[in-house]
Amino acid sequence: MKIKHIVFRADSSSKIGWGHIVRCSALAQRFKEKNYKVSFIVRPHLNNISHILNNNGFDVFHLKNKKYYWKEDAIQTKNIIKNIGDVDWIIVDNYRLDIRWEKVVRPFVKKLMVIDDMTLRTHECDLLLDQNYYKNTNKLYSKFIPKESKILLGPKFALIRKNFYEKRKKLKFRNREINRILISFGGSDNISEILKVMNAITELNKKIDVDLLLPNSNQNYTAIQKLLSKFTNITIHYQNLDVVKLMINADLSIGAGGSSNWERCCLGLPSIVSIFGKNQLQLTTELAEKGCIVNMGMSKKLSSKDYTNTIKNLDKFSLNKMSKNGLKLVDGKGTIRVVKEMLNFP
Repeated sequence: MKIKHIVFRADSSSKIGWGHIVRCSALAQRFKEKNYKVSFIVRPHLNNISHILNNNGFDVFHLKNKKYYWKEDAIQTKNIIKNIGDVDWIIVDNYRLDIRWEKVVRPFVKKLMVIDDMTLRTHECDLLLDQNYYKNTNKLYSKFIPKESKILLGPKFALIRKNFYEKRKKLKFRNREINRILISFGGSDNISEILKVMNAITELNKKIDVDLLLPNSNQNYTAIQKLLSKFTNITIHYQNLDVVKLMINADLSIGAGGSSNWERCCLGLPSIVSIFGKNQLQLTTELAEKGCIVNMGMSKKLSSKDYTNTIKNLDKFSLNKMSKNGLKLVDGKGTIRVVKEMLNFP
């Protein structure tokens, strides 16, 4: 029996974050369980997490240069695919690679899938996944992809890791005050924002335990430890991608407006979200309007007092409402649905 092969093209770093690799690995794991051969093509960026892909049993191919040149990237990717042989799907999840890259790579694979949430980008693909929530989805991508392409749109298809889905099924009802807060700003160790939040929590004059999730230990380790040493209520977790337990134990999350929103919603974790990039703006705004999160706006404009006041305004009722709205929006089955769509693709 011929072994089928699926390839992912995604990157991670302190600047890019973890989100692209994390959501791709959620999909990759499901295909691995179906006896697919799974490979990742990545760039060797500083503080990338590709070693975790190796630990999960995926083959990892490294491109030669750290800088992005779409044509060089496409040629190197094409050559890797040719060496692999018969590739059934390539999935590209990268904001810096566009239709030019896709046109070079597509002839060397059976099917090409794009994961994107920037709706004004043109693509040459067979399947497009955008897991973001939009109030108006009519003809959202109609002008930007081929007519014969298929679109999977909305949090119904959110790429949730299997352990989140399994824990969600056993999740207990959340109905408690804020006694434990999880702070996570994704794959970047944004110490200035962390200090704002920690000072804000201190100003509450209430005993609150804090779990801080940071990317892998790097040259900033000593500086971060020193800056946070005055806070006795904090536990630092470095590169702990298995955050399910931390989320379940938390009463509130404070973090960035990236793809981790879906995991927090899946577990019904109320969240205060600040925006670090334009690509997070629309999603964060619409999730707040949906009542799933509190939108703090652009992080660079925020002060410790802003965070303090926001936390003070959250009572058991508002926390419970956020939790219910998140659970309703993201049921954790999105990855299963995407796999089914791909397996049934003509």
